[in-house]
Amino acid sequence: MSDETIKNIVTVFPVDAEALKPDSKLRRPGSIIKEYGLNTTAHGIPGIARSQSIQNCLFWTVSFLFFTDIMIYFIVEAIIAYFQYPSQTSVSIIVEWPQAFPAVTICNYSPSRYDQFIGPFLNYTNALNLTNTTYTTNFTYQQSLYVNDFLIYKLNPNESLNDFFLST
Repeated sequence: MSDETIKNIVTVFPVDAEALKPDSKLRRPGSIIKEYGLNTTAHGIPGIARSQSIQNCLFWTVSFLFFTDIMIYFIVEAIIAYFQYPSQTSVSIIVEWPQAFPAVTICNYSPSRYDQFIGPFLNYTNALNLTNTTYTTNFTYQQSLYVNDFLIYKLNPNESLNDFFLST
């Protein structure tokens, strides 16, 4: 600000004219670093900045560098361990004789009941002369071609197919 501007401000506001004048001395780079060191939240750096003696400053500097090195070591070790993708597999074989036979259950995953379905189906195919059998044990490929037609035949007059399927 110019001297003229400062005079105008002082006449309007009750302010000391010296407070408005710019600092004649420049700030040294060391004072900026010291101010940062005092105001940072990093551990150790404020101790270095507050040090009054060389021994105290040296202690804080060595401590800060030592613990920073330890921190970097553990971080690097953790990253290396992560990228090695370690896994542990243990296999043990125990031979016992004689062994009990395991229980086996076979599920055909079909919700239909063959015993309820095969009788009406054979009556349908025999009535239309599509097949000529009353043998209910085997289900042939020729018979399987007419299953869809049989189901449509049952659904057309609004007959229920619930008798052919297992109840849930």
